Amino acid sequence: MNKTAIFAVLAVSTLMTSSTFAQAPQKVQVGNSQQEFPESVTSTSDGTLFAGSVAHGTIFRAAPGATNADVFIAAPAEGPSAVLGVYADEANGSLWACYADMAAFGGGESLPSVLRSYDLTTGALKASASFDGTSLCNDIATTADGTAYAADTYAARIVRVTPGSEAAEDWAADEILAGADGLSFGPDGHLYVNSVTTGKLVRINVGSDGAAGDITDLTLSEELLGPDGMRFGDDGLLYIAENANGRVVAGKIDGDNVTITPVPGDVYDFPASLTKVGDTLWVLESKLGKMGGAEDPGAFFIYPVTLQ
Repeated sequence: MNKTAIFAVLAVSTLMTSSTFAQAPQKVQVGNSQQEFPESVTSTSDGTLFAGSVAHGTIFRAAPGATNADVFIAAPAEGPSAVLGVYADEANGSLWACYADMAAFGGGESLPSVLRSYDLTTGALKASASFDGTSLCNDIATTADGTAYAADTYAARIVRVTPGSEAAEDWAADEILAGADGLSFGPDGHLYVNSVTTGKLVRINVGSDGAAGDITDLTLSEELLGPDGMRFGDDGLLYIAENANGRVVAGKIDGDNVTITPVPGDVYDFPASLTKVGDTLWVLESKLGKMGGAEDPGAFFIYPVTLQ
């Protein structure tokens, strides 16, 4: 092989190697104060990530390929300020966020939760809907018409906010929804909900009129400990952040049975949420167990996991 050919091969090899490294996703730091305690992450199809802060009440955004998520929406001036669920409804150009008073966790006097939507591009406030009574707005999912559904972890219910409404209405309430946390619409059009306190995973049938129907307690192949944020992927699998186990699992649903398979990856410090972009699963490490303690939690990251 002559020198020209050798250099050509080396150049192509270098280009391929550089391209591979350039495309490999890197972890994304949320803020820089080491006290953000993010609880939820969501994404748009281009890979933009959004995360909400329990401690600061801010919402962060990281552009595709960025290694740091910066403040996108400031904390509200009034009302509850802990941001739990965030959800990007790309079809309707909205970013939904659950604002809760963490005092509700202990059952004490607390401010009612508020579910807000913002312009997905500018961050401008679009709508705000209040819950009634003691409540803890947690995870969020939406339907094609822009209706938002949110888990109320305190009150064992799922609430619904229709476009233009300024109040959250009860959509489904049942003892089996105690500790309701993560929720996601499945490929079958029904709503799946987990309980962070009981480890249950249930399916709420959605009628043709949008009303809540039967609630089915699904049979799991293994126990879930602290299931938190969860999302269906475009592969039909239900990905669940299992905060008490420090891991992420994938659930394959077959009728009323769910086969649980651990997703290979690191052990996380209280993983609270996740989102899927292409072949990458982004896992938010919240470290909520260190909130209010003497130990410095360090920086907070959203970790990429490449799915095979």
